[in-house]
Amino acid sequence: MYFTKPEIKNAKVKNYIYKNNRHFVEIDPNPFYEDGAGGQIGDRGFIGEASVLYVSEMIEVDRSLAINSDVKITIDMERRSEIARQHTAQHIISAAIEKMYDAKTVGFHMGEEETTIDLDKPFDIEKIEEFSNEIVFSNFGVEEIIVSPDEALKYDLRKDLSEKALKSGNIRLIKIDNFDLNACGGFHVSSTGEIGIIKITHSERVKGGFLRIWFVAGKRALKDYDLKSKMVYESARIFDASWVDLKARIQKCLDESKEKNSSLKKLSEIVAQYMAKTLKPFDVLELDESVASFLIRIRQDIPYTIKINNTNNIVVSLPECDKEKVMNCAKSLKAKGGGSGPIYRFSVENPSQFIEALKQI
Repeated sequence: MYFTKPEIKNAKVKNYIYKNNRHFVEIDPNPFYEDGAGGQIGDRGFIGEASVLYVSEMIEVDRSLAINSDVKITIDMERRSEIARQHTAQHIISAAIEKMYDAKTVGFHMGEEETTIDLDKPFDIEKIEEFSNEIVFSNFGVEEIIVSPDEALKYDLRKDLSEKALKSGNIRLIKIDNFDLNACGGFHVSSTGEIGIIKITHSERVKGGFLRIWFVAGKRALKDYDLKSKMVYESARIFDASWVDLKARIQKCLDESKEKNSSLKKLSEIVAQYMAKTLKPFDVLELDESVASFLIRIRQDIPYTIKINNTNNIVVSLPECDKEKVMNCAKSLKAKGGGSGPIYRFSVENPSQFIEALKQI
């Protein structure tokens, strides 16, 4: 059920290429499933002592291999099993959505961490997740059927066969009991119970008006739950709350923070108004970003410089000064930033040196 080719233990290196500090080999026979084929990720494992990094027309490995050498082939079968869980879960989710909402799957991509499905209609994610897991828990058998193109046309498939598929010779169908039947060349489990659980993690609208969902299944779902559970409990510990009360505690902290920020903003404006009255030409000030932002709005009629506290950021007011001179000075000192005048903002390596250069201007 994992792959239609027989398991291969040995092969010969037919070709080796070293390009852009990367190693590529061609072997015969080649039992490694190609990345991207059927929308899924490819095999990993070893060719001799070399780790397989990516499988395409040529296989990327982590070291050189001698042409015409005989090599032992080792395929990561646990990875294949996990890919099979994700891929069969995708069949189940797509079939469930089509049965309940008549929404068609228009795209599918499996990544190393999550899998996405693009659909042409919206649907209730919670209901689909529940329905999909009922199929998993029912432990339906998953069957591989190899048929000719003419025979394939007699089956009621979830997705019509492409012209390319019909001309390709024998066609592989994946049948999940009486629940789903679809053509596919990827890895699949032998019964739905092997998937364990399916979890749809999130969704969003994407280009073309389609709805994209992300999901995890099998050990990926366990890993996802474990990670999020740890994050929740660690966050609860930081906020000195139980995980049940965490949301309310975070909201309270946010509300308090907004209230304090509002007060600080008002105080910053008062301080800036006071400083604007006492400000003299060529003054060099060291201020908080909030106070500085108010001050430069109020006073732009005289030259002065502000260094932002605890940063290498400089704000300078240079009224009636040639912009080109300012930018050339900044460029000569490798300062990043700019402005249209009279206010300029720069990030500099040596604030003192930069401020002295500005005084010369």
